[in-house]
Amino acid sequence: MNQESFSSVELGAVIWSSFVHSFSGHMMPMSIAFALLGLVGGYISGGYYSSIKEREVKISSKRMLLNQSIPTMIAKGENEFVEFMTSLRYDYRQVRTNKNIEFEVLKSIAGFLNAKGGTIILGLSNDGQVLGLANDFWTLKKKDKDGYHKRLMSLIAHAFGKNICSYIHVAFHTIGDKDICTVLIEPSIQPVYLEENNTTVFFLRTGNLTSTLSTSETVKYLNTKH
Repeated sequence: MNQESFSSVELGAVIWSSFVHSFSGHMMPMSIAFALLGLVGGYISGGYYSSIKEREVKISSKRMLLNQSIPTMIAKGENEFVEFMTSLRYDYRQVRTNKNIEFEVLKSIAGFLNAKGGTIILGLSNDGQVLGLANDFWTLKKKDKDGYHKRLMSLIAHAFGKNICSYIHVAFHTIGDKDICTVLIEPSIQPVYLEENNTTVFFLRTGNLTSTLSTSETVKYLNTKH
């Protein structure tokens, strides 16, 4: 910088002298401080990058699911990412309100949350026949889409916690003269559990089924997931 001539040997000697000097006794505290600062900075930046990548995977999964049209999803039938359910709480067999059906819906939601996400379409038979939501509306205090949406999100918040509601996206569609409800579920970063008969249960979407995993199976799955 001061325009004086120097040789590469002299420059190397200065660099080596400075390097050796940094490990001398009176310089060690500063060297250790900078080393620790570098480690902390690397850990923070690494964690931040990891969280960004995780979020990108979630957004990509969500976009993939949203890009499918409802008629196309129904035509393809149930699979790893799509499930048809007749209702939220109306029992077609017993012709009455049945809260056990609400629990079945929550099981399916938990299964998708713990897997790769997916979509539940309410108001369809298993073979894709459109049944509509009229019977479900009849069971509610507020007998419309708004009342239906509130009931569904209330069930989810109570079962899994309000924070899980951010992973759930509800929409209504009309096919012919009947309404159906799509529940788009993003994969959860943290494992989600559901209480069944006073027991905490882990549900997982596998293929076109929602399976119950034992404690050992849950531990193995979570270890492979992370």
